[in-house]
Amino acid sequence: MMKKHTKKRRLGQKISLFFSIFCYVMAIAAAVFAFIWKADNGTQDPIFASALASIFFFGSCGFVLHYIANANLPDFNLKT
Repeated sequence: MMKKHTKKRRLGQKISLFFSIFCYVMAIAAAVFAFIWKADNGTQDPIFASALASIFFFGSCGFVLHYIANANLPDFNLKT
């Protein structure tokens, strides 16, 4: 029988996980905004390009922060 390994996250990793979820939500919000803006104003407006850049930015930040939150970091505490 396999023993389930529970991952113990440190404070920084918990904060990274929270902000990665926040970034994913913001990327979805920017995608919805871009879809609505495209329906009303078309794709030639600079605001539409900014919305696409925001989707890419928040998605990339969310990915990196999610990767940091799930990293297996070594314990460098010196115990005497």
